[in-house]
Amino acid sequence: MPLSLSAVTFACVVLASSGARAFCRTTTQPAPAGYNPASIGACWVGDGGPVVDLAWPVGSRIAFSLDASASKQVALSDATRIADQAFAAWNGTPCPGGGLGVQVYDNGPVSADVAENDCGIVSCPNTVHDPLHVIVFRDDGWPYNDPVQTLALTTVTFGVNSGTIYDADIEINSSDPVDHPLTTLEPPPAGSYDLQTILTHEAGHFLGLAHATDPQAIMYAYYTPGSLHPQADDVAGICAVYPPVYPSGGACSVGMGRRDASRSLVAIVAVALGILFRRCQRSRSPFHLAAGMRPPQSQKSSSS
Repeated sequence: MPLSLSAVTFACVVLASSGARAFCRTTTQPAPAGYNPASIGACWVGDGGPVVDLAWPVGSRIAFSLDASASKQVALSDATRIADQAFAAWNGTPCPGGGLGVQVYDNGPVSADVAENDCGIVSCPNTVHDPLHVIVFRDDGWPYNDPVQTLALTTVTFGVNSGTIYDADIEINSSDPVDHPLTTLEPPPAGSYDLQTILTHEAGHFLGLAHATDPQAIMYAYYTPGSLHPQADDVAGICAVYPPVYPSGGACSVGMGRRDASRSLVAIVAVALGILFRRCQRSRSPFHLAAGMRPPQSQKSSSS
């Protein structure tokens, strides 16, 4: 039964589309509550204020870590396998001229105590840029609004002026196995929701994509079982955000003298220190079930 894949990017703000593209970008200006590009047929263009696209720096290698306690519904070994597959689906995107200009990799599990104190999970000062990007399961209750309709939430921390993503964290609503029966099987049994589809969609938000207007896209706002691979619109979107660092036809190597290398190191340290004290912002957008598309066991009214 199709579920609404309501966006799960912090500041799930979508940038205006140009031309006939259907993919949407997350931006520094949040969309109004309930804004859905799929139903409106257009990406959020902002309310007249400054709007900047969000993205990790091109060329980045971004690590994520799973909460080692995983979930009563999903063992750590299964969650690890599925998270790796979800991000691999984006890592392997064939872009014009070469491979995707960022890569996300599994840095291994972290303890529940570490995960629960992550800045995407708890409130931190706006000058703190948490380097840990976690995936956690919420077995003990959903701490946000609309626990019945929400499947997951991705929180992104970004530079207010630059749009640079500093942190992204994913929370899976596993608190109620009746309303949200998760499965690791493909195809998913009837009445359950496959974790790989959820995490593949959330990985798109992790990378800075918002909901698309194309119903065939992984980033479309409604859950479709077995949506495991980026479609044409997803590929167009992610390649636009992260073009290849090196064109196809061979890697580049650049020689550097010792003096130049020393200057480069000083510049890198200066940039790193500047980032440390740069003002950032965190924003969230829930990933909901579609109106009227609730799990069959639920009797509560729904809204998207």
